[in-house]
Amino acid sequence: TNLVGTTYTLTAEEPGTELRDASEFSTLLNATARYERADVGLAVCLGERGDPLDAARELLREHRRNLSEGLDWVRTEGVTVEDDLQWFHAEDRIRETIVGIVAGMALGSDATESDRPIIGFGTKSDEEVKVSARATSKLVDRGLDLSVVMSEASQAVDGDGGGHVVAAGATVPSGREQEFLEEAAAIVRDQTD
Repeated sequence: TNLVGTTYTLTAEEPGTELRDASEFSTLLNATARYERADVGLAVCLGERGDPLDAARELLREHRRNLSEGLDWVRTEGVTVEDDLQWFHAEDRIRETIVGIVAGMALGSDATESDRPIIGFGTKSDEEVKVSARATSKLVDRGLDLSVVMSEASQAVDGDGGGHVVAAGATVPSGREQEFLEEAAAIVRDQTD
C-alpha cells in the first residue's frame, strides 16, 4: 500500500464534501449505479444538489452498510477452501451487484487464504447466478489470469464471463455452480503450475 498518491480536487465543489475529491465523488456515483439509481448520479453530475445529493449520500451509506454486512456474512459463514481456489455462495444474502467487492474485501482479510483466488456467487434471478472472482497480484505474477478463467469456465456451463487478470466476473445458469467450480479450478491449476 502506498502512503503517498495522487489526488484530484474538484475545485468548483464545496470544501469538506465528498464531491470535492474525485475519488470520493466516483464512489458516490458508483453507489447510485449499483442500486439502480443512475438517474440520481446523473443529476448530481449535472450540478443538481439538494434532493439528488441527499439521495446519493443515502445510497452511499446503504452501499457501505451492505459491504460491511456482506463481509461479516463471509466471515461468519466462511469460505470453502479447495486445492486451487476458495469460494462462497451468498445466494441472496449479498446483493449480486456487490458480491465481487465483498469477495475482494474478504481476500484482503483474515477470512480467507491469500494463496488462491476467491470466487463469490450471488443470486441474480431464478435462472442465473452472478459469479465474481478476485486474486492477488502475487497470483497474477504466477500466471493467473482470471479473465480467461471466468470466460472459459462460464462458457463450459453455458454462461458468459470475462474481465481483468486480477478481477473478473461471469453469469452462469443456476444449478451449474459446482460444474463451473470444477472447470475454474482446472484452469487455475494449469495457469499457476
